Amino acid sequence: MKITKAFLPLGLAAAVTVSVVLSAMIWTNPAQYERNRQRSSNTPTTELSTRPQKDVYLPTQVVFSDANGNQELLNNRKVNLTTELREALSKWEFRRVSKVNIGSKREYMTYLTRKSSLMLSYASPINVKMFNTVFSSTLNSHATRFSRIVVPLNDNHHIYLLDDKDQDVYQVAVKSANATAIRKIMKENLFRINVKMQWLSDSATAYVKSRVAVPSYSYLVNQQSTDYFTTRLLNKGESTNVSAKKNKNNTIYSDGASRQLTVYNKQGTALFEDYSALQASLSFSQALKASYSAVKTIGIPMENLRYYGYSSGNSTVTYRSFVEGFPIFNQSNYGAARIQMLSQGVRRYNFSLYSLQVPVPTDKKSVTLPGTQAVIDQLTAAGYHKSKISSIQIGYQWLTSSSSDKVVNLTPTWYVHYNGSWKTYTQLLKQQQ
Repeated sequence: MKITKAFLPLGLAAAVTVSVVLSAMIWTNPAQYERNRQRSSNTPTTELSTRPQKDVYLPTQVVFSDANGNQELLNNRKVNLTTELREALSKWEFRRVSKVNIGSKREYMTYLTRKSSLMLSYASPINVKMFNTVFSSTLNSHATRFSRIVVPLNDNHHIYLLDDKDQDVYQVAVKSANATAIRKIMKENLFRINVKMQWLSDSATAYVKSRVAVPSYSYLVNQQSTDYFTTRLLNKGESTNVSAKKNKNNTIYSDGASRQLTVYNKQGTALFEDYSALQASLSFSQALKASYSAVKTIGIPMENLRYYGYSSGNSTVTYRSFVEGFPIFNQSNYGAARIQMLSQGVRRYNFSLYSLQVPVPTDKKSVTLPGTQAVIDQLTAAGYHKSKISSIQIGYQWLTSSSSDKVVNLTPTWYVHYNGSWKTYTQLLKQQQ
């Protein structure tokens, strides 16, 4: 008994010493600890909610024009509307593409406002090759770019591909077309907003005609662990010795060769840089395909992910998360993910560590937003120049809940792309006060 009492303090002291040493090792080199922990597990890393390319590159907006020319922005809160329309259109046989001669913006607008039609729009252009992927077709003219698909509901022989930038219109011959399935979808309980297509700078915009009530949502969020991303992006199943350097605002993980991952925990974002890319420059089609592959490699959830933008200057593709048909803008500074493929062969992946899981009950009511013209009038009255507004879009603002860091509130508001950056219209108005 005396021996036991004598050794007990020594045993406790030894345990504390071991604990302190291990803690120091983890803090000084967390990547090594996380890598060893990952490698000691027999459970393979799996992709979260991976979606096929044809889903990520679905159109992001649907506008219906009735027989009288009245237009409505459509959403379906129960099922994905663009997925339903894609399934209906994929049964059509698209045969050939031919360019239509357009003489003016006014003539181009007649296609955007065609009576008895459905218009599916992209936030940024795609090409015919991607159209074939999304709609299971075999059209030629792979390089032809466009951002809108106009489907006449009173013409079974044609659809039209439109590009706002140069007011290009392409006619696609159709065989075995039947609008019955589309008309059935249109009769579902859809969320409808009265709009009118109008020009804003060099792009056509669905102007919301009057005040509109848009629902707010709350979601449980998930923050993926750092070791998950270091394993996928730095280790890649290899015996790579990953080092880590902890700074004030970030932690930098490196494989010691050509790959580096910087994690900004406070912002909930990460930057991956790879200097070993073999291909220096990519074509538009290659950029769309490669960026999708990059998002899969990162391993961020893709359930709500949509293609949102492409910059030709540095082959940068942007993806945003969507909720109920509207984009989330400040999930991070760039959306959900931004894939840069620079001409020097460098790849940079910016992405958010956070992702939406499931909606949770909320007592937040719908937010009533002013119409598009009313927002523009407020901005111009405050001193902003309409010519510098390149786009305006209803979107969701990502706000962390004050009651729990596991919940995020999604509040609808107007986002304005002014002078090259996205901001809420209320932020812009406050800046001028």
